[in-house]
Amino acid sequence: MQAVIVRIVRIGLWLILAAWPVTGWAAGPDAWLVLSGEEPERVLACLPLPAGTPFYLEFVNSIYLAPVRETFVYQPGEGLFVIQVDSPSAAVFEYYGLTPEQTGTARLRRHLGEIRLRSMDYRNHRLTVGDKGLALKGVVADGQMLIIRVQPGASGEPCPQR
Repeated sequence: MQAVIVRIVRIGLWLILAAWPVTGWAAGPDAWLVLSGEEPERVLACLPLPAGTPFYLEFVNSIYLAPVRETFVYQPGEGLFVIQVDSPSAAVFEYYGLTPEQTGTARLRRHLGEIRLRSMDYRNHRLTVGDKGLALKGVVADGQMLIIRVQPGASGEPCPQR
């Protein structure tokens, strides 16, 4: 039954993303934010990502039950970086090994190859690019790995498939 629900959510996700406005990307986006599962790894969703545009991963930390917002940016030729972490919980910053510059915010520039998530419940996970948000519940089954990577775009190139 869970597999059927996941399949229905994926189909709905594709329909939503197919209708995603791409105004301004007539020549293709600078990059794609590609979401895939681990086993087997296949593309589950693609979001257009203009270079230098921050995107956000929001979730509730499962240990401290505190909201967290991680800010990422992709720079062509340099890659993907986490540049900021926000949370009202000092324990979250301790867990990350960060010292906030101001209450609730730590700025950094840490290079990442990709973002790997595993949650026993993706209910409180949300990915935001520009003014568009994507709830991660149902993109993969709870407990399964979700991989978020950046794939550089090319003129007129559609979402990359593996």
